[in-house]
Amino acid sequence: MSRLQRRYIYANLEKIDNLVFAYGIDQSDFVHGIKRLPSNLVSLVGVDDEVHAVNAHTGLNVINDENDIRRFLLQSHTEQVKWMDYDEVGDLDFLTATEIAELLYLGHMNRPIRSPFNYKLRNHYVFLEQRNGGIKLYCYYLSAFSHVLNASILRHTLAAYRGRRMFMRTISVPRVPEPIIKQLMHLMSDGLFIYFDQSMVRQRQLLVPVHTEIANDDIEVFDPARNDDGRHTHNVATLTFNLVSSQWGLTVHDAGAFEDHL
Repeated sequence: MSRLQRRYIYANLEKIDNLVFAYGIDQSDFVHGIKRLPSNLVSLVGVDDEVHAVNAHTGLNVINDENDIRRFLLQSHTEQVKWMDYDEVGDLDFLTATEIAELLYLGHMNRPIRSPFNYKLRNHYVFLEQRNGGIKLYCYYLSAFSHVLNASILRHTLAAYRGRRMFMRTISVPRVPEPIIKQLMHLMSDGLFIYFDQSMVRQRQLLVPVHTEIANDDIEVFDPARNDDGRHTHNVATLTFNLVSSQWGLTVHDAGAFEDHL
């Protein structure tokens, strides 16, 4: 599917709800990035298949087995995937009718009526796939997204390398060092772009442009089709990967972009 073949990463952070709106990041990045998979998942789009169990109290599909959860998150889906994790198998049975309605609203409208984190379910994530190929990911601990971003960068880097026929040998791409990830995460409030489709190789280094949005538009209406219009983004850094030493680097062009905004 085209949404899985995007050659750029876009991530915009809404700090109030710990919401990341992203493109070029998928469920495989979530699986390979986070340190521990959720124990239980509940689908927010009702009964959408006959494979997974249905919780009698909510009427929603649930997945409670670790292997099934991994398989579900890694497989391709014809419909949009929307889910929330929860702590214990029986937690859903304590939800009121109003709270169940709020889950359905979240799945249908892609935004919560109140907090996306339910104290009864003790959830850490809400994953909402969007019609235009983007995702909304609520993270109780925002640091969890840093691992997802790291996994996505690795996937895109390997794809960019394999797409260049001049390189025949295989390479090992290590995780991006935490200080660099923190710098990239800092840019998310201004709309972070990592343009792998504009990457180039010079002196055995893969150079990947890093941009931010010039006009910080409402993330709800971000249009991926405008990515090619340079007027909307500003080059602030270059992410580098040395193809010989396998070392990551970040060359900063606009130091002001990495400063805290008042």
